[in-house]
Amino acid sequence: MSLIKEVKKKRELSGLPDSIVQRAVQKSGGEVKGARALLRKYFGVFLTNKVLKAKGDEKEMLENHMSSKKRNYEEFYKEIFSPRDDSGGPKDIKGIHSVIDLGCGANGFSYGKIKEELGSVDYVGIEAAGQLVDGMNKYFEEKMFLARAECMDLFEFEKIVDVLKRQNKDRCVFLFQVVDALENLERDFSKKFITEISKECEWIVVSLPTESLGGRKKFTVQRKWIVDYLEENFSVKKDFKKDGERILVVKVKK
Repeated sequence: MSLIKEVKKKRELSGLPDSIVQRAVQKSGGEVKGARALLRKYFGVFLTNKVLKAKGDEKEMLENHMSSKKRNYEEFYKEIFSPRDDSGGPKDIKGIHSVIDLGCGANGFSYGKIKEELGSVDYVGIEAAGQLVDGMNKYFEEKMFLARAECMDLFEFEKIVDVLKRQNKDRCVFLFQVVDALENLERDFSKKFITEISKECEWIVVSLPTESLGGRKKFTVQRKWIVDYLEENFSVKKDFKKDGERILVVKVKK
């Protein structure tokens, strides 16, 4: 049996694309336990029994998924999308027609809150965990939302860019708590990744964790390198902290 198949014997890792598992195997020196530990840190930790056994109810999913449970999504999106007059804020972000949520986790179950702010925008959630993708697509179908989820590896960014190209302008990309996972698998990949996707979108919303998943530990690291990169290459319209995250709303310079 291949190492990839051996790693994916674990239920919480079984839905991951082979390309992600292969990368973890290589990074761990071919050790199955090491690969599983790495994948659990960035994927498996979110796929708890409560999430895997959830029946697809939006409240149940958002309250049990580790990266979603601390967010008050109504306030979260309102702060991101609310126009500001004299503060240099994103007056025109309400005009977006597509949201592409990269590494979305369970965010797709918050589409109703996005709809309240923006109307029936086209939503595409890109997520590595196949179990979440299946659950979101079932939910979208039942609610008849203009939304879909796809199981993809963010490191195959040519495919991600292709998804972006197919969406209607103006396009807004969500990168909620994704930067750390990308960096731990490949140093400086985040900047290359954001540079590429910025060619096919008009807005990017980046969130960075300011505390541990359990909320017990505050982080002292400021991730100055990514903030400096965004400020140097884009127009940062909002920069605020909420629910254990620092959120930066940036407009792509065309």
